[in-house]
Amino acid sequence: MTATPETFDVEAWIKDANLPRESATVYKRADVISKLTALKHRIEIARADDNGERTSGGKSELQRLEEEYVNLLKVFSDSAITVHVRALSRQELRDLREAHTKAMEGKDLKPAEENELFGYDLLAAAIVAVEPAGKPEQPASLTTDQVRALEEAIGATQLTSILAARQTAQNALPTVDADFLHRPSGTSDGSRG
Repeated sequence: MTATPETFDVEAWIKDANLPRESATVYKRADVISKLTALKHRIEIARADDNGERTSGGKSELQRLEEEYVNLLKVFSDSAITVHVRALSRQELRDLREAHTKAMEGKDLKPAEENELFGYDLLAAAIVAVEPAGKPEQPASLTTDQVRALEEAIGATQLTSILAARQTAQNALPTVDADFLHRPSGTSDGSRG
């Protein structure tokens, strides 16, 4: 049977459709990584030298260093924020390009500079939500200036991960990967029987 306007209501089907979304996690306390690296080295040395003796405080130097490491890991992980981005429709892309072109009129910018600024516009339009560590996802709307400030705060490399998520949402076919799910042992297809 062929779907026809009489047998398939396209309008009803697309009513709850959504453009693809992706996400990227970035950290505002990436500066802690250098401290973690140095501390890891000190822990490795302390492990090699640890004879199990306790200091007057009751903890070995190794335990103290390990606790410090765990505390710094918490600082780093608590600074995470997951940024959710979505694909933009063709009309949204056209409108953004048109607005950007008008905004650039009269400015003496090189094409590379103009493209960079348009990239900030695209990313600002694509960001739809943020999810701070340990908190629920919340809707978000960033301006181009806020995206630039974000890049200055977290660095270009971390912003690249958000850009990559936007590219994936915009250009990749939506797929789901369930290969990481645990399969019960003793079965090859995951069924019990």
